[in-house]
Amino acid sequence: MDRVHPITAAVYFAAVILITAIVQSPVFSAAALVCSVCYALCVNARTALKMLCVMLPLLLMAFSVNIFFNNQGSTELVKLPTGNCLTLESLLYSAFTCAAAASLVMWFVSINRCLTSDKMIYLFSKILPYLGLLLSMTLRAVPAFARRVKQTAAAQRFVGNDIYSGKPMSRIKSGVRVLSAAVTDSLEKSVYTARSMKYRGYATAKRTAYSVFCFTAKDGLILLFTVICIGVIIASFTALGAEYRYYPSVLLPFNAADIAADTAWLLLCLVPTVSAFAEKTVRRER
Repeated sequence: MDRVHPITAAVYFAAVILITAIVQSPVFSAAALVCSVCYALCVNARTALKMLCVMLPLLLMAFSVNIFFNNQGSTELVKLPTGNCLTLESLLYSAFTCAAAASLVMWFVSINRCLTSDKMIYLFSKILPYLGLLLSMTLRAVPAFARRVKQTAAAQRFVGNDIYSGKPMSRIKSGVRVLSAAVTDSLEKSVYTARSMKYRGYATAKRTAYSVFCFTAKDGLILLFTVICIGVIIASFTALGAEYRYYPSVLLPFNAADIAADTAWLLLCLVPTVSAFAEKTVRRER
């Protein structure tokens, strides 16, 4: 998906993120988790592993809090010392809710790789030019500030302000100095950027737009497939009777509508991973 047209990538990721957040069916959450993690590892394995390590304790904490304090459900498993009952429904709901939350984070990891700042500008420059500029500067500011903090910390280390060693209080003071210097430098460069844009006549006339992106047949097929899968999922839950339920008892029927919705969602989630493997295969053959 990092090589497809920005419109195709934007429509796809908007669809999978919205469906992951809205439809918390067990099948949907499990498929989203597996597919989002696989694709995030394909495009940015280092960042994906870091995010997984950070998310794991938080998700375990949320899972534990929910199952210990949520006594909804009709299938009792264990009587807890607090007086609440651990139910199968609350256990499943907690597990698949955490899976959906992890999936959303993994989708955003993929978005950071697939929808770069130039693609964001392309998407919004003609319709909302100020929003496109704001998004581009925001996406650029975060990694630039992180690099500036590292450079400042390395420079401060040679004058005795080491944030990596020493007593906790001295490290905190050194960290405050580093952060203050990095913020001051960032604000100063922002002022220079604003002056440069003003002197070059930004917003004084209608902007022209140049793009290197070309909408190909592959982009059209992926976009059409995405729209078809979205239509099948919406029709299954609104008109055909697909449903799921956690409380008061777990309901996950496998009728024709549910099978259609689950199949469409699984195929939709597999699109970026299949596309990435197909591109790698074509490169090896060449």
